[in-house]
Amino acid sequence: MCQKASIISNTKGVIKILIDSEGKTILGVHILAPHAADLIHEGVLAVKHKLTIDDIIDTVHVFPTLSESMKLAAQAFYKDIGSLSCCTE
Repeated sequence: MCQKASIISNTKGVIKILIDSEGKTILGVHILAPHAADLIHEGVLAVKHKLTIDDIIDTVHVFPTLSESMKLAAQAFYKDIGSLSCCTE
């Protein structure tokens, strides 16, 4: 869970990243959350520049911010993000 969302007591929402089946290239991003307008820009750039989920994971996301949610969504392709402790890769 995104720590910033916990801090502001606003943990409802979902981020869905759509990738191609071969190279993990991001094809689309859906965000349904109270602060979606503040988060979607990273998804727009990812699609425009044909980034992969690994590119999102390897990008520094400041802690604690809601933008961490995008990184967590990308990490979910590889591991159970519910088992991650705060601030871990």
